[in-house]
Amino acid sequence: MGKPKPRKQGKDKPSTSAGNKQEIPFNTDRGQHILKNPGVVNAIIEKSAIKSTDTVLEVGPGTGNLTVKLLEKSKNVVACEIDHRLIAELKKRV
Repeated sequence: MGKPKPRKQGKDKPSTSAGNKQEIPFNTDRGQHILKNPGVVNAIIEKSAIKSTDTVLEVGPGTGNLTVKLLEKSKNVVACEIDHRLIAELKKRV
């Protein structure tokens, strides 16, 4: 038996939001993962059965890729984000 391998620590990974060249490092150790695939965003919207009269609560909107689509489909979106960098990014987009 060899030595156990050290656990790989998640690191902040620079990423870009749709239409924005600014890089924001995300803390994956704290569960920050940004939804970038438009096909996944559209699938979530299609399966959500959101009506135009609905108010949606989005926890952890990140850079707003899903938020933008939720706003198109619903009456209102209440987005709760604790990362001040991502709040600023989201305010730029919506």
